[in-house]
Amino acid sequence: MRLRPRDSVVLGAAALLVYVLTLYPDLAGGDSGELVGAVASGGVIHPPGYPLYGLLARLFLLVPHGTVAWRVNLLSAVCGAAAAGLLCEAVARWSASRPAGLVAGALFAASPGIWAYAICAEVFALDNALVAGLLLLAVLYAERRDARLAMAGALVAGLGMSNHQTFVFSAAPLALWALWLGRAELLTRERLPRLALLFAAGLLPYLALPVWAAHHAPVTWGEADTWHGFWTHVLRREYGTFRLAPEGIADRPDTGETVGAFARDLVQQLGWWGLPLALAGAVASVRTSRATRLGVATAVAPLLAVSVMALLGNLPVRDALHRGIVARFWQQPELYACAWCGFGVAWAARFVPSWATLGAAGGLAVVPAAARFHAMDRHASTLVRSYGAEILRAAPPGALLLTKGDLITSSLRYLQLLGERPDVRVVDQELLGLPWYVALVQRAHPDVVLPGTVYAPGAPDGFLTKALLDANVGRAPTLVCGGLKFADPAADATYGRWPLGLCEEVRRGAEPVNLDDWIRRSDEALPRIDFTGQPHPPGSWEDIVWSDTWEVRHTRAAHLLTVAGADPSRRRYVVQAAEMLQQLVDQDPGAPAHVYKSLAIALGRAGLDTPAQRARAAAAWRSYLAVAPPDDPQVPAIRRELERLSGP
Repeated sequence: MRLRPRDSVVLGAAALLVYVLTLYPDLAGGDSGELVGAVASGGVIHPPGYPLYGLLARLFLLVPHGTVAWRVNLLSAVCGAAAAGLLCEAVARWSASRPAGLVAGALFAASPGIWAYAICAEVFALDNALVAGLLLLAVLYAERRDARLAMAGALVAGLGMSNHQTFVFSAAPLALWALWLGRAELLTRERLPRLALLFAAGLLPYLALPVWAAHHAPVTWGEADTWHGFWTHVLRREYGTFRLAPEGIADRPDTGETVGAFARDLVQQLGWWGLPLALAGAVASVRTSRATRLGVATAVAPLLAVSVMALLGNLPVRDALHRGIVARFWQQPELYACAWCGFGVAWAARFVPSWATLGAAGGLAVVPAAARFHAMDRHASTLVRSYGAEILRAAPPGALLLTKGDLITSSLRYLQLLGERPDVRVVDQELLGLPWYVALVQRAHPDVVLPGTVYAPGAPDGFLTKALLDANVGRAPTLVCGGLKFADPAADATYGRWPLGLCEEVRRGAEPVNLDDWIRRSDEALPRIDFTGQPHPPGSWEDIVWSDTWEVRHTRAAHLLTVAGADPSRRRYVVQAAEMLQQLVDQDPGAPAHVYKSLAIALGRAGLDTPAQRARAAAAWRSYLAVAPPDDPQVPAIRRELERLSGP
């Protein structure tokens, strides 16, 4: 079947159209806020800096349309579409089959994990484009043995390492393969130094890091303008090689669980029929390139990617959010799996007529994208921006916000960069454990007192929560957003935290609190986020926005119930807490179990003097037991209480 290079162009253009139609209109979750903030303010992105991405994103800021975040999101759409087109071309040439290329490229473009990072500001779509480009160069080199293709591959390998260091999983096996295959023409005194120089040329974007760091931008990371700081940043010393979080932030996962999660994710990306097609295609790819062994080299790349990240990555995959974070690093293996699906189509074509092959390929190219379009569409999703905006709206004038978590800190950084609430001082607790960040805070907010060099227990000249609060509470309204990083019994004994919107206001324990005033203020601070038409699938950052928006309502009512205590003079506050909780479950009948438990307790303390009051409490306990955790030791006592309430 005659190959047509325009197939890859058409496929790439179609993928770009789909991505643009489903593109986030503004801020997405995760690292997006930090990436956009660093690029737009002229700063450095978190380790290892992603300089190639930073350079390209700065160019996309010049696009005269959309929000700042939308323009950087567009970079991902272009790169994701380019990856699909390049993969289509590579597989079509490698397998000598147009349908194979179309299926590989289209399946890749429509895979949920690929699609999700092609519509928001992230570094993975560019990584995919460079991997697909390197694969195409490898296929062409296997065909032509032209040393210029190997030279181009060396440059792409360097550029890939300038974007994302996991690029080594593809670059290393393909480079070794090319050197083995072309050993006669490449391993010479003339060409081997050229290959090394071209690879080094691809690393030149790293020279931008000290230039950006010297700006001391509002959103930046590290001290890349010093020799030690530069290498600390590039080598990820503050994280560890291939680790996903600094030590102490995450628990070490089980390697078997991570591999199992990857296998389940692969089925989700390819579909139930895709896995056997990919297995057949993997065998076919090895046989097709038996003389050159390219199939073997491309099998090593995904094995490296999965095994290394499973062994060294330090995020657990038990909960949906962390699993989604880890799954970002499975995109390279999924690219090869989609290529194998294309080979599977080429293999199956030997047994069916060509018209049937084209028809099946067309279906595989169109149906997954059409079926997933609605679920992947984020063109109206503004939840992450709204989340950050609600935190800033509720903050008192001149407040100090001690934040924890990417969703909170990144969204606030982005919004403040756009000029929203410059009076609010945002200090990230996670980064306070790094000396360079302490210095950055002192430059940016000289009125914020940091009583040591780092926020960390046991560190020389380190400080803990109580010292941090002692130095700042009373100077300005102080809020904790996302909880405290370190448990500090001394701080808990001295300070109370009162829910205020999506954060908590810190007050000295001895300071009197006007409950009626707090109820009014905390009601005004409740997040006002419209979820109409905005998806929030499990494990997504939007789902965190959804759950936090409802949970803070429960937290507010539970706090009122606690401070009301058993004091008869405060019984009206118990009744008010019960009303808050009842309103919450009426608005969201699918509320978590602990909300129903709090409601039942509040109704019991408010009074069970009438049959109607007892019936309401019994209904709350039944709702709790329907969804109660099986390990709750109080379940037997709750059942007895339910029997008492239901009795005559």
